Amino acid sequence: MNKRTTFISLLVCLLAWAGIRQVTAQTLVLHHADGTTTDVELYTRPQVKFQNDKVVITSTVLNMEYPKEDILRFTYKGSFSGVSNPSTKANYSQKDGQLVFHGIKSNEKIAVYTASGIRVPVSISRSGDTVTLPLNAIPSGVYLLNVNGKTSKFVKP
Repeated sequence: MNKRTTFISLLVCLLAWAGIRQVTAQTLVLHHADGTTTDVELYTRPQVKFQNDKVVITSTVLNMEYPKEDILRFTYKGSFSGVSNPSTKANYSQKDGQLVFHGIKSNEKIAVYTASGIRVPVSISRSGDTVTLPLNAIPSGVYLLNVNGKTSKFVKP
C-alpha cells in the first residue's frame, strides 16, 4: 500500500469517526447560577426529576443532585425533532397535535415543564386509562415531560 492510499484511508476513517461522534454528541446542558454548565450525554438516557427543592438527574452512569435555585435553565446540543420516547410504563402516541397516553391510572401524574424547569399549565383530559395532552395549547419549544415520575424531553415545532 503506498503512502497516498494510506493517507486517503486514514482520512476516510477520520471523517467517518467524526460523523459518528457528531451523532452521539447530543447532550442535555444544565446552566448553573454561577455561570458554569454541565453536559449530560443523552445516550446515557438521563432522567430529570424535580423533588422538593432539588433537581435530581440519574442515568446509567451518573447520579447528580442540585438545589433547584442552582439550575437556571436546560438546553440541548445537537439536532432534535419530534417527541422522544419516554421510558415509562405508559404507552403513548402522537396524533393530531396531541400526545395520547394509554395505561395511566387515575392517581398517576403527568406534568409538562419548560426547558428552564417552569411547570406549564396544560389541560389534560382523562378517559378511563387514556390521557390526552393537547400540544396546540403550548408555544413552540423544548419541553420536559414527566410521566409517572420519569422525565423525558420533547420538541414542539
